[in-house]
Amino acid sequence: MRLKLLIFSLFFFLATRACLGQVVYQAEFQFFKDSSQKEVVFPNETLAIDSSQLSATIRGRLFELYELGFLAAENDLLVDSSGKVLARFYTNEVFDFAKLRTGNVAEEILSKVGYDARAFLDKPFSHQKTVKLLNSVLDYAENHGYPFASIRLDSIKFSKNSISAQLNYQSGPLIVFDSLLIDGYNKVKPKYLMTHLGIYPGEPYEEKLIREISNKMKLLPFVALTETPITFISNGKCNIQLALAQKKVSKLDGVLGVLPNEKDGGSVLITGQLNLDLYNLFSSGKRLAIEWQNYNENSQLLDASYYHPNLFRTPVHIGGDFHLLKQDTTFINRQFSLELSILSKGSSKVGFKTDFISSRLISTIGYDQISTLPENTDYNLNYYGLNYSLKRFDNLFLPTSGWGFDIIGSAGQKKIIENPAFNDDIYKGIDLESFQLRIAGSIDKYWGIYKNMLLRTRLTGGYLEGDNLFQSDLFRIGGLQSLRGFVENQFFASSYGIANVEFRAMFSELTYFMLFYDQAVLREGVSGESVVDYPFGTGAGFSFSTMAGIFNFVFAMGKSNTQEFGFEFSKIHFGYISRF
Repeated sequence: MRLKLLIFSLFFFLATRACLGQVVYQAEFQFFKDSSQKEVVFPNETLAIDSSQLSATIRGRLFELYELGFLAAENDLLVDSSGKVLARFYTNEVFDFAKLRTGNVAEEILSKVGYDARAFLDKPFSHQKTVKLLNSVLDYAENHGYPFASIRLDSIKFSKNSISAQLNYQSGPLIVFDSLLIDGYNKVKPKYLMTHLGIYPGEPYEEKLIREISNKMKLLPFVALTETPITFISNGKCNIQLALAQKKVSKLDGVLGVLPNEKDGGSVLITGQLNLDLYNLFSSGKRLAIEWQNYNENSQLLDASYYHPNLFRTPVHIGGDFHLLKQDTTFINRQFSLELSILSKGSSKVGFKTDFISSRLISTIGYDQISTLPENTDYNLNYYGLNYSLKRFDNLFLPTSGWGFDIIGSAGQKKIIENPAFNDDIYKGIDLESFQLRIAGSIDKYWGIYKNMLLRTRLTGGYLEGDNLFQSDLFRIGGLQSLRGFVENQFFASSYGIANVEFRAMFSELTYFMLFYDQAVLREGVSGESVVDYPFGTGAGFSFSTMAGIFNFVFAMGKSNTQEFGFEFSKIHFGYISRF
């Protein structure tokens, strides 16, 4: 009877045998095989602890002994008048798991959870291993259509110092997903949401999918959960209710830049940007975005993209982009990109992307006497790459906490096109076809400091490698979105790293004052002619929300190898965003 009570205490709570005040004691712990105290099992230890710590430590040591198979372990506690505590532990016999029979658990389940019979045969009994096995079976069941499954140890028998038992598993009824119920904002199709969440009618219930609903809904910028998802299970079917609210993220915005014209010291250069971004087209998560920039004299940029989620109601998303870059009178780049991506059950995004790039010289005037290839020439380039993205922001577009990570790596083949305006001798000894590698990534983190104050930190970087690199291949760095205090796309870099630190004093979600510092290291130019620069930018700005939209103002000054630090080189950016 005494033995059974000791075994019973393993699975429940062991009450402390003494109630002590909050006094610091010198406690000595001794470990013997039995109450005769003739055989020491483990070395003694002495600790300075108070009464609450003493109670927890004694329980902890007993459970450690249980995990080693000493199921009949017990202890005595002695306190003398000087405040010294003596805790004696008696391990008694080691209990082995003579046999754990699998009972009525299917072999398929045991195989999937990694059950190894050798771990439970003639080995010291481990409460932790046993509980882990039981939980693994339940996890498998609730993710394969049986959320009401149960499992326990049955037919427990004690023989001397060994234990035998078998598993008793009850699957419960099979539950399948049925439908999605939307409460609140309903301008989004339930079928689209179910596909986005990986939940399909008639498929077995998966607890993991239910747990990931909140994270996956955060990836949809145009809608937000207002309450915890509710599941209703009846007659073998599971219905899920989502309380939704609209988020106004579609936008029309423009930015006006007033900059000193470095080519003409007596004039001012006006730059501009127009951005149209439409979300949730046709109530099915589709997106269309168009961006135009006039960022320098005679230079323009056009980006157009379309995103189509859940192609044919599969987890596959498809996106297409067209990019056009005209760099003054030097070159023009045209790029078409196609991306296929999948949203995993862990809310991360993995994609395959291919880029088709065509670069052509705008003018060949002055090139008739050259003897080597210029820094820009005609070529075609095909990239093939993989990208990975993981977002854990509280709000995808206006985050105040959380973090995000993105990386893309691409490799491809470049083919130089011989320009008839050049002397044929220029191409002699040059491999017209070459391999090219491109890697880029970013890490973004928001830190809460105190009440309405936060710190945003961001690291971005890129690396480009190839035998025939031209200026039109390089990363474009500078401006409001990367390195403030400089003209948009001012730097041409084959590799770079940028650290952005931004302090914000928040007055509301969209209204805040900020101070920032941007530090970069980059390699400008192509191989053989590249130089390393350490440009930085700093300044202040604010974002102000009105009924009509969001107004932005940023004042920045920067310093680089080619730009002095001073007010005469400062940059002022105005922006306006209208969300609908």
